[in-house]
Amino acid sequence: MRDERLPAFPVFFIPLVKKGMRIKILFLAALVMVSCGLSEIGRRPHDGDEGVWIGPGTDAGDPDPDRATVYVTAVDYPSGYNWRTDPEKGSVKCSLVVFANGSPVLKIPVGDVYEVSSDPESHHMTGGHLYTDYSDGEHTVVRKDGKEILRFQSDEKVCGLLVEDQDVYTLSHRKDSGGFRFRKNEEVLLERPSGRTFGNLYHDGDSICFAFVETFEGGGGTMERYYHVSGGDMEQIALREDVKKVWDVVSCKGELHYLASLIGIGPPVLFSGEEKIVLEMPDEAGMLSGGIISDGEGLCVEGVFQVPGKIMECGLWDRSGKLRICWSGMSLASVCVEGDALCCMINRYALTSHGKIYRCGEVFDAPADYYSAGDGAVSMTHGMLHIGLSSLKGEKPQIWKDGFLEEIKANGFISSVSSGDD
Repeated sequence: MRDERLPAFPVFFIPLVKKGMRIKILFLAALVMVSCGLSEIGRRPHDGDEGVWIGPGTDAGDPDPDRATVYVTAVDYPSGYNWRTDPEKGSVKCSLVVFANGSPVLKIPVGDVYEVSSDPESHHMTGGHLYTDYSDGEHTVVRKDGKEILRFQSDEKVCGLLVEDQDVYTLSHRKDSGGFRFRKNEEVLLERPSGRTFGNLYHDGDSICFAFVETFEGGGGTMERYYHVSGGDMEQIALREDVKKVWDVVSCKGELHYLASLIGIGPPVLFSGEEKIVLEMPDEAGMLSGGIISDGEGLCVEGVFQVPGKIMECGLWDRSGKLRICWSGMSLASVCVEGDALCCMINRYALTSHGKIYRCGEVFDAPADYYSAGDGAVSMTHGMLHIGLSSLKGEKPQIWKDGFLEEIKANGFISSVSSGDD
């Protein structure tokens, strides 16, 4: 899929199936799926906040009401340490730092002893607070600003987290036996012993929503049933008889939308209520993965497709099914929607080309040797696009702000970018 290896550390390109089902770049030796350790190994903190630092004059939970607040989370290693190869994994100190409008406001230690992971997918900024999830093979822990608030006696991967007032809602997949659990704090609201969710928890109006699929054996072999949960009510989705596969399900403004492949139609089809929208695709192209992204007001479709005999391509479609962007040899890393505005960061597969930034119809080259880690490093805040960029060569990470770059004072990578409105 690419012509050359990156220097200093190995890179592998692996398709992952999750919300949006985007193909990601995994820097296995550098950062994503393992925690960097701490040298102070031997005991767990008693109160859950040992080593937590709050910046002077600013509380991570109190954004300034008079201006937009952009939160950035970054994993920070000691100055001079080569975090890309991580030669001292398990012994080097590192921290998870929250920046509010460029200023550090919170720092918590990372490592198994602190039950905090460096995995970007485990970092959730909401309401000005940092929530992290961690699992060690026996239990799962959720922390707020470094302090433990939830503990489950089960090894689970949290794929969705929302906060309402003082309640924390989580959606998690069980690692040992399959299935998933939907919780309000410690209380299990819905549990399925099999099946998988389509991804994150999200709000549609005042309702907390998600969708899932279960397989069963029917007269024609293995079949699938699809369900949508909204405000605690679960309903099976009635599909047309010509539906072969459903890629994703989302509700927006009380209306159900699902992306599906149909018998006799090559391109995927977006169903929005009673409306059927065929996605614009090259001739003979076949969808490999696809998903729906929505902010509660607008929506778009992201996906990876391939024409026989050619390299895979990533694409972004608007609400009408029009293909807004399409690139070969690149992967959609982060996508955001704000009403009719569509934006994304596209990572490159090879060193011979720049990554791309798509902003509402405009295309920009990303800075050379920078990429977007994880899928939550992009945010549209009060009309300005913010993208977290991490360096392939170990330089300081940067925030791309509508064409301008702002350096983040950290030796490491950016794991998320979010608005104070989130």
